[in-house]
Amino acid sequence: MRHVSCDVLVAGSGAAGLACAFTARDMGLNVIVVEKSDRIGGTTAWSGGEIWVPCNSQQAEAGIKDSRAEAIQYLEVSAEGRADLSRIATYVNQAAEALDYFVAKGAMQVEVMSDAPDYFDNRPGAHKGGRTLRMVPFDGRKLGPDFRRLRDPLAAGQIFGGLSVAREDIGHLQALGRSPRSMLYVLRLLLAHGMQRLGGLHRGARTTMGNAMVARFLAAVQAQRTPIWCNATLTEIKMQTGRVTGAIITTPEGPVEIAVTRGVVLATGGFSHDLRRQAQIYSHVAVGRSHVALPPNEVAGDGLTLALRVGGKVRGNVSQPAAWTAVSERRQGSKVWQVPHFGDKAKPGIIAVLPNGRRFANEASNYHDFCRVLIDSGASEAWLIADHRALRRYGLGRVGPFPAPLGSHLRCGYLVKGRSLEDLAQVTGIDAPTFAQTVERFNAMATRGLDEDFQRGGSAFDRAAGDPEQQPNPNMAPLVQPPFYGIRIVPGNLSTFLGLDADENGAVLNVQGKAIPGLHALGADAEAVTGGSYPAAGITLGPAITFAWLAARAMAEDHTMQADVTYTSSAKTA
Repeated sequence: MRHVSCDVLVAGSGAAGLACAFTARDMGLNVIVVEKSDRIGGTTAWSGGEIWVPCNSQQAEAGIKDSRAEAIQYLEVSAEGRADLSRIATYVNQAAEALDYFVAKGAMQVEVMSDAPDYFDNRPGAHKGGRTLRMVPFDGRKLGPDFRRLRDPLAAGQIFGGLSVAREDIGHLQALGRSPRSMLYVLRLLLAHGMQRLGGLHRGARTTMGNAMVARFLAAVQAQRTPIWCNATLTEIKMQTGRVTGAIITTPEGPVEIAVTRGVVLATGGFSHDLRRQAQIYSHVAVGRSHVALPPNEVAGDGLTLALRVGGKVRGNVSQPAAWTAVSERRQGSKVWQVPHFGDKAKPGIIAVLPNGRRFANEASNYHDFCRVLIDSGASEAWLIADHRALRRYGLGRVGPFPAPLGSHLRCGYLVKGRSLEDLAQVTGIDAPTFAQTVERFNAMATRGLDEDFQRGGSAFDRAAGDPEQQPNPNMAPLVQPPFYGIRIVPGNLSTFLGLDADENGAVLNVQGKAIPGLHALGADAEAVTGGSYPAAGITLGPAITFAWLAARAMAEDHTMQADVTYTSSAKTA
């Protein structure tokens, strides 16, 4: 067995892991990052890449007033007494400083989203926009050979053979057939993309959203010459006299023992693919129903399992154990594209129904709560329904708006079509009489602009995802123009909220509530600061980078373990 030494060992290469590694190295510590997969980025690389940071400097520069007290109040109310109030306060009070640090160091580049309100504007402390920031696209060619080690985005987030789509592109894609300005915008993207592919890249060099977040962090870590070992799995945490002193890493070349002087950081992404925990934790799985897990297959609860073996504990006080979204699956041959549905279901002329033909939720509500209601309904699937006008104007799932063709989606069965509502019900298996009554009632309410059943369009969040040209309700329009279309959706898991009990610096706590020296848990390996609620866009990645920054600073200041360490050249390769 090879033996290697460092100050900090980070397990996982998503936002939390890379942010912690960057900060620790910037503070003078020697760091090794180990990644179970052959690709860098974890779930973050497949995410929207937004962060929720109250009172951030860009918010202030845009003239948007905010208050830390209000942000703390909003999170506390949303958590419904399930969260650690000290961690909420620490997060809100430290997040802006952490973000400024990463931006100043070149590890992040962000833009404020003044049009992204908190999800529940009726709760005390909610804000109408500016707390959520998005990633600025990053040119992956700056990574050199490591661009191929960066995890590619979900196929659903790419078009035209590997062109990554950002949130700010969606409006232009939807208006492509109606706006010369949008046509020019998309043509410029396509031209640049085509030149990059002709240059030999396996996909477009433009990285966006969570992929851009990882890429920029990776470039910053590269510049520090911090080694990142891929195909390297953390399999054991070593303890001595009550403190973490190292770990065993399994690599293709054999096991490696890494001695650490400051700590082991668990940032392995949670337990989305841990089948045993799924059966124990999810009530719908326990009764034989399932869901699609969107994170990479390597996200299988490694951090939780190892921490529990050395005395850590799962706090367990969450309203929901996971973050949810509805997912459609496009199958063609052996390929399966998993398509998460976020804002598309909120557009006018689109509704969601169960197989019994009834609506079950406000389609414009946030994806987490929408999917939670679907799970609680007891149904294993639902259908997103659109009339011809809505589908061609906005698109739906993997189906693009006009002029994107429909043929391939229809042929593979991802999109189904009916000349009438009755025909569509027959193709989908939806109860036809109830379905007809549901659409008739919805159409009448849409004409008045008032959803008496689920209050669709009643919140600022709803309206932000709608079409402002549609009045009197930007989220509602009658489904009247045939043919009619349907896409099957099922519950999907974005990440997990249930995790290890950790303090304000990310230190893992034991059953007595004491910190385990030298062991930290970040991101989805730690219990969500929100108590299992999902109150805003970016509420998972915001805490991930904030507590990563705090954990690294705490380790840099930890002088309780002084050891003479020889940093071998083997720490640089694996």
